[in-house]
Amino acid sequence: MYLNKANAEYPHVITVNRTERIVDDSSYPPKEVVNTTTHTLNAFMDTPNSSQQINYHNLDIRLDRVLYLPFSSDIQRSDVFIYDNEKYEFVGDLQDQGGQHIVWNAPVRRV
Repeated sequence: MYLNKANAEYPHVITVNRTERIVDDSSYPPKEVVNTTTHTLNAFMDTPNSSQQINYHNLDIRLDRVLYLPFSSDIQRSDVFIYDNEKYEFVGDLQDQGGQHIVWNAPVRRV
């Protein structure tokens, strides 16, 4: 879980849980179907620097970690993920770090 030697730039493995709610209105009464999928991704979990902590504190947003991922990773802002037996959620959007379409970073907090 802690070290993935195949990809040293993203040494951590996270488990992404995606929940999608679909309303099936082809019959009456409509019913809601909940689909949950799980997959793993290589990532890098980092602690936020002081200026990030201050900026989020001033916005009244709790920031616990910063997640870094390869740009093409299958993850969405609405997903939750598990790292080191802790569940995390996004507190901001995925950002293209440097605008080069190589690395995404996102602020996250423990749930």
